[in-house]
Amino acid sequence: MISKLLGIVFIITIIPVLSYSQDPSSMFPEVEGWEVNVGDQVYNPDNLWDLINGAADTYLSYNFQNLYTAEYSKTGDESVKAYIFKHGDNANAFGIYSQEKNRDYDFFDIGAQGFKSSGALYFIKGPYYVQLSTNDEGVYDELEPLAREIDKSLEADTKMPGEISFFPEEGKVENSERFIAEDFLGYNYMHSAFLADYKDNDDEFQMFILAPEDKNELKDMLDQFMDTHNYPEDKRDRKVNTVDAKYVGAILFYKSGDYVFGIQDADESTRDKYLKKLQNKH
Repeated sequence: MISKLLGIVFIITIIPVLSYSQDPSSMFPEVEGWEVNVGDQVYNPDNLWDLINGAADTYLSYNFQNLYTAEYSKTGDESVKAYIFKHGDNANAFGIYSQEKNRDYDFFDIGAQGFKSSGALYFIKGPYYVQLSTNDEGVYDELEPLAREIDKSLEADTKMPGEISFFPEEGKVENSERFIAEDFLGYNYMHSAFLADYKDNDDEFQMFILAPEDKNELKDMLDQFMDTHNYPEDKRDRKVNTVDAKYVGAILFYKSGDYVFGIQDADESTRDKYLKKLQNKH
């Protein structure tokens, strides 16, 4: 009887995992005019160095899980490499994608967001970060339609991380949002931070949102930061604290719900102005 029950429990447990998995060959669809060759090797955290040795650590810091590869080719030796990185969730996929993007790139609507540079196209969708690249100028214009076919094949939602919508729109520099998984502000205990650039008249500054998966970590991170900069303990229970941080400057922290919002590199009047925006929004 016990063995039968264990068998039932095992089946129930693995169903969600199987239903979420997608066969690599289905991620790289057949596209008219192209021949597709899906790579046999699926890379994981243990062997990612074999393919991208110099950058592997950065990908791993964003909860990298698997890398699937393929090559699309045409007659005349024209080819496109297609890499699909799978990360733990859409925040981490967005994070590694945001390390590659430049706000001056040509952004467009594909997946949750995508951009193009010379000979390359990048986009994100759910936990997937997709890269297409070629050295053949003759197929530069074909990267986008090829990417759109791959986009259709990926079984994931097209939502950006929800925390991005928490930033006030006024003054925000378009396409400047990013996600820092580790060592935020240069401290190894600070992590999981969404960040955006702002400009208000002549004042250029940044706003951030500390958003660890375990919300209990928020207090620990703030306490360590305040300890580092000798911030008085009797003031730490306030919703708003401004800490003069060595090498970083004055940072305003605003606690609201499950998040801590921050404003850095802004003068006092700008901090006050954007604090009110945060308070009205959250």
